[in-house]
Amino acid sequence: MKKLDLKDKKLLAELDLNSRATLAGLARRIPVSKQVVDYRLKNLVKNKIISQFYAVINFSKLGYTQHKLYFKFQNADVEKEREIVAYWAKSRNAIWVASCRGRWDLAVSLLAKDSNELGALLSAFLEKYGALVLEKDALITQTSHVFTKGSKEKKRFVYGSGLGHYALDEIDQKILRMLSTQARVSILEMMAALNLTRDVIAYRMKKLVKEEIISQFRVLANMGHRLYKIMLRLHSLTPEKERQLVTYVALHPDGVQYLKLIGSWDAEVEFEVRDDEHLHEILLGMRNTFSGLIRDYDLLFIHEEHKLNYYPF
Repeated sequence: MKKLDLKDKKLLAELDLNSRATLAGLARRIPVSKQVVDYRLKNLVKNKIISQFYAVINFSKLGYTQHKLYFKFQNADVEKEREIVAYWAKSRNAIWVASCRGRWDLAVSLLAKDSNELGALLSAFLEKYGALVLEKDALITQTSHVFTKGSKEKKRFVYGSGLGHYALDEIDQKILRMLSTQARVSILEMMAALNLTRDVIAYRMKKLVKEEIISQFRVLANMGHRLYKIMLRLHSLTPEKERQLVTYVALHPDGVQYLKLIGSWDAEVEFEVRDDEHLHEILLGMRNTFSGLIRDYDLLFIHEEHKLNYYPF
């Protein structure tokens, strides 16, 4: 992987705060010239440091709940695992798909409006691939706090705190589908692809941001770190204890997400880790800080992310 200097890291941090920022805006924040920003940005994409610019869509306001599925496979060769990954990556309900190392082989985040929809999605998968599944687990995400990376001024996106029923029309849906995986696309490119006028696109985007349907514009970047989930079983999680746990992840320079769950685990926290020693330091810090709260934990290394799309419909 290309070694990143301080200006590259600063650029990535600024893009994670707002991946639709103009070249002039980014140049002021770093600070360098517009030409330097343009050159570095293109190189980060070319060298696959940046894999995606994406919009964070608040699916809770659209009436969806996130469900976490974990699978352990049996008798599945490499080709079959790839086939299963492709199955979930193509799913119109899957917002995140990742290969794992640890207890589970695959993690999938699904959106569903109720248990019947979730059951139908899981049943359809098991009807096709059930013989290859040794073990599975399904968890409901009650709330989640997602934090931006690489910057002291972290932004926070919270979903699951309450379901809404915001009605999207066809134009809204077209715009969200494009921005969900191409957040840095220009208005001119949107006009050509969506057959809409500049004024319509600008007005609708402004409205979707104001109504908090679009929460953030971010970047998915590979900075050489490893993503770990720490899955937690907890003693009584009071609102105050949860606030402390969320704050701990938010203030930790490598903390990226907290999820409160319903199911076999009570919570998940995510950290970006440099190496085994760094992981050990994070675990030791959490166990020391929350010794009276953490009853049990397990580690899950996210080996490869195959899909990230907050509006996969």
